[in-house]
Amino acid sequence: MPDLALIQQQFLDYLQGKSNSFSDNVINQPPVTIDTRLGIYKNAYKMRLRETIDNDHPQLGKYLGDELYDALVDGYVATYPSKVRSLRHFCHNIPQYLATQRPFSSHPILTDLAKFERTLLDAFDAADKPVAKMDALSNIEIDRWPDIKLTFHPSCRLFTQLTNAVESWQALKTDTAPPPAQDYPLGVFWLVWRNEQRLTEFANIDPISQVLWQSFNDGNDFSHACELLTDYCHEEQVPVEALKRLQFWINNDMVSHISTD
Repeated sequence: MPDLALIQQQFLDYLQGKSNSFSDNVINQPPVTIDTRLGIYKNAYKMRLRETIDNDHPQLGKYLGDELYDALVDGYVATYPSKVRSLRHFCHNIPQYLATQRPFSSHPILTDLAKFERTLLDAFDAADKPVAKMDALSNIEIDRWPDIKLTFHPSCRLFTQLTNAVESWQALKTDTAPPPAQDYPLGVFWLVWRNEQRLTEFANIDPISQVLWQSFNDGNDFSHACELLTDYCHEEQVPVEALKRLQFWINNDMVSHISTD
């Protein structure tokens, strides 16, 4: 008699459409055939995977429409079968699938849409951590400002879109027809984070904000970050522009720690 682990693996192989002899372990109980009984489990398994994709990527599904969405589900489940018990990360490779499989790969906005929805999920599920308040910044002595370093909240992340995916997502979210697909070769930047009310937010940011955020996120201090901004604005405006962005980040719960070490 096969051991339990082998039977479980054979059953999983059957559910995932792999060739195996699992039916040999099932007792025939007419009038319902073995294939019919096993088919019930197989269909239920696939439906559960589809529900996971539905929940993780609702606006992507709307954008694709029923026929293409069915093709995505079938193709993705076959290409990336679930390998772990939790379904939280089952859809992790959907952006990769859309970027490499026809007909989806001919439409880059689909990959961006999927990446954005995954970024929202990751921000929502990020670890909890206290957020810094403006007092922590205003209490720093002026001569220590060049040494300021920021630690962003674990939920805060930068999303770069190469198409108008976020605008399309926003339209679909309100059941409005999305705009025609448009490419952004230089990229458009968004910050995504979870606020203290545990609501996921996102905001479009300009190149100055992107450069400043990336510099702080890389561990650089205020003086280094400001040096980078001289390529984007007059030198006398750099501190003002940098401070505006620091205030925005802090007031919107994106920063967890401010230091001068």
